[in-house]
Amino acid sequence: MATRLMSGRAKVVVYLPSLRAAVRHFRAFSSYDERYPSDHTFTVDSDSVLGDSQRQWPNSQLGPLNPRDRHFPLPGLVGTATPQQHQLAAPPVKHHDVDLLTAELPEERRISILHQYLHTSEELEQKELEEEGGLLGEPSPFDVLECAAQQCPALLKKDFQELFPDRDFNQDEVSVITISQKTNSDMIAWSVDMEEEREELMEHFVNASQEICNSLTEAGYWADFIDPTSGRPYIGAYTNATLYETDERYRSLGFTIEDLGCCKVIKHHLWGTHTYVGCLFTNAPMDHPIIQRMKQMRRFNGE
Repeated sequence: MATRLMSGRAKVVVYLPSLRAAVRHFRAFSSYDERYPSDHTFTVDSDSVLGDSQRQWPNSQLGPLNPRDRHFPLPGLVGTATPQQHQLAAPPVKHHDVDLLTAELPEERRISILHQYLHTSEELEQKELEEEGGLLGEPSPFDVLECAAQQCPALLKKDFQELFPDRDFNQDEVSVITISQKTNSDMIAWSVDMEEEREELMEHFVNASQEICNSLTEAGYWADFIDPTSGRPYIGAYTNATLYETDERYRSLGFTIEDLGCCKVIKHHLWGTHTYVGCLFTNAPMDHPIIQRMKQMRRFNGE
């Protein structure tokens, strides 16, 4: 599973070919209602229930004498009981001899069940790792985005509380969603191409984050993201606290911050300094389908 592949802390990671794929996933949950997670509407075809005899009644030859339903041929739609042809005999009682010398003792049975459970769990975990390893372990050559959701580290809750003074992080369960976009340019050295690409990716992140936060809000949760230009919450109230992408706190979220002396740069564990990172916050819990089904995003997008 992604939680075991990526971290000891609850974490879900998926690689995607575009940022729009992530937006579509969260938008699909904008009308999700926890009270009715499987709310479906079913339509019943009355013709298939009533049968041909009722749809053609009265019969053109028999007129009203023809019964509406062949299962109830008597007047008043009364049916006849079907006589039981055979009386079922009681199954013979099997007598088993109890072997007191070789019978499994309760303690031995508990050990056997525990061993079977552990052995089965290991097989299931290995199967899940094999199935999801290709999906979540490494991106394909066409993937240019990593979307990672994880439970907010306890050590950072107090710091992040300063970013959102109108929220109570002591009471809320906070999930952090980081979006890493792979870049063509190396973000470690300035150039015209790097600056233009960075501005474009920044605009994409802001637009996509607004849609994701709107979708989470419509689903009944609080959500906000860090404005890359100011390091402050984009939606929430103004605060003096900031969180830029080279902040040391990103280390606790799975990134490396490299100090070059003249500046700092964030490094992705796969793409190095060829990455642009943004961050969102929400009180949607990690076990919510909107988070857990992130693992299916790539599969549904046909990658």
